[in-house]
Amino acid sequence: MKKILLASVLVLTFMLTPYLVTAQQANIAYVDIGKVIMESEKGKQAKKTMDEEINKIRKDLSSKQEELQKLKDSLDKQGAAVKPEKREEQQKLYNKKLKDYQNLENEYQGDMQQKIAEFEQNLVNEVMDVIKKIGDREKYTIILQKHPAILLYAAPGIDITNKVIDEYNKITKDKATKK
Repeated sequence: MKKILLASVLVLTFMLTPYLVTAQQANIAYVDIGKVIMESEKGKQAKKTMDEEINKIRKDLSSKQEELQKLKDSLDKQGAAVKPEKREEQQKLYNKKLKDYQNLENEYQGDMQQKIAEFEQNLVNEVMDVIKKIGDREKYTIILQKHPAILLYAAPGIDITNKVIDEYNKITKDKATKK
């Protein structure tokens, strides 16, 4: 009986060995795409550009808001000293400018959200191309995105984020010098 059991174990071991070896040869890595975007040169430049545009918009909105505040202060200051018709006319003007300001603010906000989303999508697509090149070149079986809902645990040794950042910076620099 012991000989049959030992023979069965040996046969199973020999049969399963190729599968075990194949499983051990899987080359797995993960990337923090958010970190790549925030720390790559192109990502930093994109953030700087977006910040400049946002500051320009804020400055424009701030000047319009100051103008509105001055008009409101003028209305409040004049109070009952102004004829009702004149006050009503000034109030209509204030309401119109307030509505214009709110519309402009909403328009700016929508435009900026759209620009940011488009730019982020372009960056992510470029980063994905870099990840695919690294995956093909280094023969990775799987490259996962680091995200708490997807990747619950991974050893830091299989993190290729810095490698992706370096390669992305190199590719971006090479494209810039070709232009």
